[in-house]
Amino acid sequence: MDNFLEIINDLQDVFSTVGVSSDTLNLPQIVVVGSQSTGKSSVLESIVRQDFLPRGTGIVTRRPLIIQLTQDITVETPKASFLHEPDVWHTDFDEVSNEIIRNTDQVCGKNKGISSEPITIKVVDANLPTLTLVDLPGITKIAIGDQPEDIEEQTYSLIKKYIENPNSIILAISPGNSDIANSESLKLARTVDPDGDRTIAVITKVDLMERTRENLDVLQGKTLPVKLGIIGVINRNQSHIEQKVTVESCLEREAQYFKNFYHNIASEHGTEHLIQRLCTILMNHVKNCLPDLIQRVTEEKIVQHEILNSLGPKVEDPKLTLAECIRIYVDRFKAEIYGTNSSWQHNTGGKELRDVFEREIGEALDKISLPEDIECKIEAEIRNASGSKPSLFTPNIVFDNLACEILKKFRPPVKRAIKKGAEKLSDVIARVGKDVLRKYPNLKREAHQIAMNLLIKKQYEAEGFIDNYLKLEECYINTNHRLFTMNRSKVEAENRDENLEDLSFEKRNIRVIKGLLDLYIGIIRYQLMDIVPKALICFVVKEFSDRLHSTLMKHLFVEDKVENLVKEDILIEEKRERATKMLEALQKADIITSLFD
Repeated sequence: MDNFLEIINDLQDVFSTVGVSSDTLNLPQIVVVGSQSTGKSSVLESIVRQDFLPRGTGIVTRRPLIIQLTQDITVETPKASFLHEPDVWHTDFDEVSNEIIRNTDQVCGKNKGISSEPITIKVVDANLPTLTLVDLPGITKIAIGDQPEDIEEQTYSLIKKYIENPNSIILAISPGNSDIANSESLKLARTVDPDGDRTIAVITKVDLMERTRENLDVLQGKTLPVKLGIIGVINRNQSHIEQKVTVESCLEREAQYFKNFYHNIASEHGTEHLIQRLCTILMNHVKNCLPDLIQRVTEEKIVQHEILNSLGPKVEDPKLTLAECIRIYVDRFKAEIYGTNSSWQHNTGGKELRDVFEREIGEALDKISLPEDIECKIEAEIRNASGSKPSLFTPNIVFDNLACEILKKFRPPVKRAIKKGAEKLSDVIARVGKDVLRKYPNLKREAHQIAMNLLIKKQYEAEGFIDNYLKLEECYINTNHRLFTMNRSKVEAENRDENLEDLSFEKRNIRVIKGLLDLYIGIIRYQLMDIVPKALICFVVKEFSDRLHSTLMKHLFVEDKVENLVKEDILIEEKRERATKMLEALQKADIITSLFD
């Protein structure tokens, strides 16, 4: 039996030693819960057979106290040690009490605040059972003295954290001289164990209970819905403590009291029966939990390995790390743009650019058409070009002037399309930086700024190229364009149809010019739909991608900047340290549990 219980002690030590919580494993344990002044400390000291707990007013236990009892028949004098001082053994239990106070004040301060960080104490003696108990701060309702105002919430939160563990046995302490229906410990136990499957009730101060039928029913387990039993005990009173009456003497007095007044159920009550019952319950519980515990250790090791793999190793060579980060950053960007990085979580940058080509540019250019008053403008241009004499033929300047005016309308939508494409790339830059450089906030920030500066430069080059192209079109209206000459006759014929005999020569001429303008603008629109995407790809995508690596290397590989750039985010460092410690504890736990696999 002792071997099974020692497993839990060893596992608790492992996790406490490396400074991580064992909450993930839900270790089996007996958790002692009770209000202040219910006799909780006396019960524990009776089990340990030593006066070792600090006493006083208000909350005295301000941190979880893990009490590991070990039976060792070779030990002649009881002794105790703390996990934070494992090599120091105390045979004077007043020293143990003082060390609990000192270590509590060190962590919690002296203002009566509480902490969830446990103190682990080992007690070894030939007459002790092998057993582990977790003593928690007493339930309190009102802040007294210099206690924090939210002391009730703090204590409830801490207690709930321990008793919510489905593998915890709840040892609920209730005073016998109070109405058991108002027991705070049992109320709290029911919130997590409504059926009482893992609750054992201890009724203290039985000698102060009225010996009524109702109280006898309580001691016989006919009243409270707890399935692990109800055990009555008699506490040492204050005079016993002050007079240094030994625990052994008080236990003898307790046993005699039950024989005298509750002889029919005396064997089912008292501290000795409580110890036997706790050992049996915990041993069976540990045996039942052990297979699941072994599995959880294995599963959690896998989880922690995955966390460490995702975080990567610590930075050993800053220059090598920086060069590798830049390489991965550039490769990931290119994969996003050129489609080699497939992800269902978001559209790739290449697809988003294609959407700009197919939707943004096309829709924007399709909206450029002849103004509604184009016929009036043609007529005005003809009159202006003819001067004071009527013109027999329409001067070319009329067509050129009107075509140039309409061509100017292409500039704004084309620039917006290029800007939209650059914005899509900036989204990719931000996404890749967040993914690849998340560990290094300084590098992520500077790399983003450098990349954005290069992108803006390339965007301006693309806009300049398109701007020059439109200037070329405006400077030379090419009425000899192959598509224009191929369709000119058809347009002229349609607008000089015999069915339009009612129109004057001038009106027919205006309709011809309107049709030819529409034809010419359509040709330019068609050419821009081809040229704008090519300019965007050439300047904003390809040249940017080709120059990104060298630009980053040039601006980031500065001797006095490298180390700071690859300085990890403090949260990453803490997460790796936490995962490393947890994995260390789990590997030791694996060794411990494998002995009983």
